[in-house]
Amino acid sequence: MAAADEEDMMSYTAGFAVMEVTVRGVLPIGDTTENAPYFILDTAKSAIVGQVILPKAVKRSLAVALTVKVPSTAGSLAIGTFDDGGNFQAASFLRVETPAVERPDDAVGSSGR
Repeated sequence: MAAADEEDMMSYTAGFAVMEVTVRGVLPIGDTTENAPYFILDTAKSAIVGQVILPKAVKRSLAVALTVKVPSTAGSLAIGTFDDGGNFQAASFLRVETPAVERPDDAVGSSGR
């Protein structure tokens, strides 16, 4: 890749600010271990902003915590699948946690102790 191409790519991607969210939950227990895509939906815009692939079920209790990057402009987030009719179905066993405090420089300061 030429230097000019790299600079163009960097300036292009720099325009997309992201934030890290955490997908947490406990996977359902069952016999099937087939994987399924779970989509992170910006409910305000009805837009898919992220995706994780997880087993539909597991043989024994398994907690998950995955970090996913989504656009920083995303509003209220939900996670789930789409049914055969294209309707979003929220996953009752998963949740999306957004950062409690956003700092413009992404710095982590002292907790004031």
